Amino acid sequence: LKNPPAPPGAVPAQRIRFEVAERRAVLDRVDSALATGHLTQGPQVARFEELARTWTGTGTAAVASGSAALEIALRVIGVAGRTVLVPVNTFFATAAAAVRAGADVRFVDIELAGLGMDPDALRDALDRHPDTAAVLPVHIGGIVAPSLDEVVALCRERSVPVVEDAAHAFGATLDGRPAGGFGRFGAFSFFPTKVAVSGEGGLLSAALPDDLEQVRRWRDHGKSAQGSTLHDRPGSNWRLSELHAAVGTVDLERFEHTLALRRALGVRYDALLADVPGLRPHALPAGAGGNYYKYLAYVDPEGPLDRALLKKRLRERHGVSLAGEVYDHLLCDHPYFGGGTDDGTSASASPGGPYERGRWFARHHIALPLYPSLTEAEQVRVVDALRDELS
Repeated sequence: LKNPPAPPGAVPAQRIRFEVAERRAVLDRVDSALATGHLTQGPQVARFEELARTWTGTGTAAVASGSAALEIALRVIGVAGRTVLVPVNTFFATAAAAVRAGADVRFVDIELAGLGMDPDALRDALDRHPDTAAVLPVHIGGIVAPSLDEVVALCRERSVPVVEDAAHAFGATLDGRPAGGFGRFGAFSFFPTKVAVSGEGGLLSAALPDDLEQVRRWRDHGKSAQGSTLHDRPGSNWRLSELHAAVGTVDLERFEHTLALRRALGVRYDALLADVPGLRPHALPAGAGGNYYKYLAYVDPEGPLDRALLKKRLRERHGVSLAGEVYDHLLCDHPYFGGGTDDGTSASASPGGPYERGRWFARHHIALPLYPSLTEAEQVRVVDALRDELS
């Protein structure tokens, strides 16, 4: 057969698992919220924030989503009518949050070692846009890039606040320093695909107590104080519910184990992939303690298969689904941003076009299945399938 049916027991791209005792713990906490009628901004949210502080190293405030976290941080800073710089390779929500906060978004190329914002490209962008109100570096794939130190230093020289988009990076570190602790704010997501989950939910970390107080006002419709009926800013319903926090607290209580499992799986992939032709794993930079939100690798551009065909054959012939890319389209190519570039020129599809490094990464990387319940046998199956298709 040209395309034989996939063998049984397919390896999915993502798998979320709560064991029986963990599900019962969630249900008990939901029951407590229902029994008391305290369904929002109650003890479960407070516990969620407390548990998260272990991994951020700073104070925290829970919000409804990672997108809400970004927008609130930018509204606290006050970016309306000014420029916000974001990496050209990131999820649409990074830029959309700045747009919703009233900013004019401009893009910056990435560097390929840590997949962070390129400091030289950032310096050029800051020179071109002296009205820059904030810079949003992104920790792609759960890697805090060593280049972040230079990015933060450049912004400090110009008194430009840094908001870390750490949606991928909960638990990740650089030289022992946690993601979310480098800038004025760190924004995290607890969406079901992330390394820690609450169903729907987000978090802001910040070192300054006043910044966190501002976040709490913005998330609750802009009330001038907790419990007040007066409003001094156009906030919104950006609260995390007690029901989502019940899931999140249980997941954070097991997160140390989760992170250890993800890292062990990453190390095993490193060993298993050593002799696979046409595939190069992305090596973690020195000092980066990744959380393996994604296990990234690069397909040889001169190899027998392009990425789309490789994914199709892995799924149909081997029952192996690759995870989604981070990301396959640059922001400048999205229709909302006009499919053009920062300087108004056309976003060329050629490797030598604008944002050359971001474009190369977007085209050539794949993400292998990696989650705590992935077994060694499943990892071997993934690697055998890759070897078979790439040989």
